[in-house]
Amino acid sequence: MMTSFDTLLPSPIHKVHTLLCELQGIHLWVKRDDLIHEQVSGNKYRKLKYNLTKIKSEGKKQVITFGGAFSNHIHAIAAVCRYEGLDSIGIIRGELDLANPTQKFCIECGMKLIPVPRSSYKLKTESDEIQNIIHQYPEAVVIPEGGTNALALYGVSEVIDEINMEDLPTLDYLILACGTGGTTAGLLSSPNLNSCIISISALKSNHLKSEILELAKYQNADKLEVNTDYHFGGYAKYTQELLDFIDDFEVDTGIPLDHIYTGKAMYALMDMIKNGRFDSGTNILFLHTGGLQGKEGLRYMQEKKQERS
Repeated sequence: MMTSFDTLLPSPIHKVHTLLCELQGIHLWVKRDDLIHEQVSGNKYRKLKYNLTKIKSEGKKQVITFGGAFSNHIHAIAAVCRYEGLDSIGIIRGELDLANPTQKFCIECGMKLIPVPRSSYKLKTESDEIQNIIHQYPEAVVIPEGGTNALALYGVSEVIDEINMEDLPTLDYLILACGTGGTTAGLLSSPNLNSCIISISALKSNHLKSEILELAKYQNADKLEVNTDYHFGGYAKYTQELLDFIDDFEVDTGIPLDHIYTGKAMYALMDMIKNGRFDSGTNILFLHTGGLQGKEGLRYMQEKKQERS
């Protein structure tokens, strides 16, 4: 895909050495999709890649999408549209907060933010209010919340091809964080997938595995494990223990994680290693899906909390 911004592709793969991995005989690598681009990184770049190609080939000039207050997806769409000279409209769940670093960035990129009540947002395009907004932009391309569609899955599937090009031993497991399941489904949809996938849910969900398999059209279904034990109370919930782990991991490895997705997934992986989930000699690759702009949101919320106390 030709873009108006530079990307680091294929994203680098770093060997990670931790005392726990050494003691348990685990070989761990991290694929640093967080380094693809400072503002359009991780799974968001992968999902947008072919959507952007289609938008440009059709000569479209406007993009509408959806997201929450600190949405990685909204942030990435705003950045991409600024680089590509496209108008962007973000339908935001709840109220606007112009001091919120994510929303502030989007506005600086030229995105028009339109808040809608949570009740309407939950219904998405089935909501009359949201339909009325979309009808105001008849030429706009609508990209779903999180960016998952058929083109997004194809973009994500290229991660597997990049991994297979590397001089690595046979990988037993791919580990990644999971929100809506689109990234996991994209990996599963690759015909070149050779490893088992453990997808760590960042939110409470009883139906995530079936939703992922449906998105992936049940390709490689026998290679998928979904773990829902490490959501830390639900989406965007966290504990001090998780935050301390994230800080310690960055000090030990130089790899930053966020508290919503990758931090939970890496915590889960280390906990599973500690509890003997993997045999000595197991080769594991952790896919870093980006989302580091969420760290600014965490700092913002912590500062607001301190001001109120």
